[in-house]
Amino acid sequence: MNFPPESFFCYTELDRVRRMRLRMKIEDVYLDPGNPLLRDFFDSFDRVTDYYTYNPGDEVSFATRAEYLERREDPFPRRRLTEILHAFHSEELYHSAVAFNIERLERPDSVAIVGGQQAGILTGPLYTIYKAITLIQLARREEERLGRPVVPVFWIAGEDHDWQEVNHIFVPGEKKPIKHPLTIEENNDSVGRTRIDPVALSRWIDELNELLPDTEHKKEVLDGISELSREATTWSRHFARFLHRFFGRYGLVQIDSSDPSLRRLEVPFFQWLLESSDKVNETVIRTGERMEARGYSRQVDLQPNKVNLLIRINGERRALFREGNLFRTREGDLSWSLGELKDHLRQNPEDFTNNVVTRPLMQEYLFPTLATVVGPGEIAYWGLLKEAFAMAGMEMPVLYPRISLTLVDARCRKEMRRYGLTFDDVLHRLKEKRESWLQRRFQVDVEDLFSRTRVRLDEIYTPLIAEMSRLRRDLEGVGESGRRQAIRQVDELEKRTRKALYERGETDIRRFDILENRLHPFGLLQERVYNITPVWNRFGEEWVDQLIHAPLLSHQSHRIVHL
Repeated sequence: MNFPPESFFCYTELDRVRRMRLRMKIEDVYLDPGNPLLRDFFDSFDRVTDYYTYNPGDEVSFATRAEYLERREDPFPRRRLTEILHAFHSEELYHSAVAFNIERLERPDSVAIVGGQQAGILTGPLYTIYKAITLIQLARREEERLGRPVVPVFWIAGEDHDWQEVNHIFVPGEKKPIKHPLTIEENNDSVGRTRIDPVALSRWIDELNELLPDTEHKKEVLDGISELSREATTWSRHFARFLHRFFGRYGLVQIDSSDPSLRRLEVPFFQWLLESSDKVNETVIRTGERMEARGYSRQVDLQPNKVNLLIRINGERRALFREGNLFRTREGDLSWSLGELKDHLRQNPEDFTNNVVTRPLMQEYLFPTLATVVGPGEIAYWGLLKEAFAMAGMEMPVLYPRISLTLVDARCRKEMRRYGLTFDDVLHRLKEKRESWLQRRFQVDVEDLFSRTRVRLDEIYTPLIAEMSRLRRDLEGVGESGRRQAIRQVDELEKRTRKALYERGETDIRRFDILENRLHPFGLLQERVYNITPVWNRFGEEWVDQLIHAPLLSHQSHRIVHL
């Protein structure tokens, strides 16, 4: 594997990875996305060009996009942005590879691969890890192709406050999530502003310790979690520490969208969004209506007069709506003129945040974005924004789907071989396969077998007793006693046979349940439910490095990783 001489990879780490004994086997499969819009995006891009600018499967898209960024008239705030990034990566988030990449962002020919996620505890669901891996893989690939610096950037959505999404993890085998004691009812502020109580977090880690099985990596995992959690910090900074542990050595740059310094840099574009809010919202609504007319779902709640910005009042984010020149909260209890809001913005920029409609536009304002790494839901709602980008004098970047993975361990492989199951069977027809197996397994019809046995006993004992009674009348009773004893033995055999078959069925059912629990929990892809912690506990960290250095997954595929 060749890397450009000015690569963001740390060479000592690269050498270590090259020496690793690769154990994982990888196979790619196709999963039907289900959503018609996503299906066309992946398989028939020409049908969705009204909503997206670049086909991620076309190599030319990236070169064309890079040329567009060079021609863009409005200059990116590169110097100020890199100052903010350097400040964010101070102290525990410092790594020479990260610092090197931040410096490269100042170069006028550099571009970025950007993707983001909410700040889930211990990094949240596995797909967050997969998004970071995709950022690094895609940046590496495009740097080799384009011959220019390509920097991976993870956008932490620190301005979000959906606590029920980020305050827990699931451990395989447990039906209930392990929840951090902080809940949305206790805190309505954003994750970027909320500080974690180290004592409460320590108790939560103790609970996690009880649920994680003992392995050779468990001490490393718990020591690592405790070390990154020892100093009090905000929720999003805690999240950043974990991403940095896994990906800092690969030069992954992070940015917290709730950073006050970043918010000050965003003021000019927030002003434009306030001034143009009615036109932007109308454009997005019209696009949504056209999508629905084509049979596509919108994925976003679009409302007339919505500003698509939020304002922080007394620690709580409130949605803004516009009626003529007046702006108000959803409830109508507070209102401002455009001038008053702009004054508030200049004085307190940290009080303003984007929503799902305006966040992609703000990202484009800040970064020379070659491509954005997105999940399926993001692809759907970004499709609403092509004309909104144009209104802002910008262009939608390449949307590149994050890698999608299912991790399969030795136990699951064994059970799949036992029952002759494919991965497609596990995802789509596991219950049917289980019922089919049990029916085949119980080919012995217990009722029929023992009914026939009793008939045979009667056929044997009836003439025998008749012959015995002809010799001496009292032998008839002896024969009947023998018949009853034989029937009792058959009854006991039937009871034991039924119990054995039931226990055998229970074993099969438990094995099918293990497959469902580990590979398709709650009817969802594994990556949407489980966190990296149980995988880290089972296999250590090496598998993450191996995935990073595996070939980039096709944007249309799902990857099965055998660990």
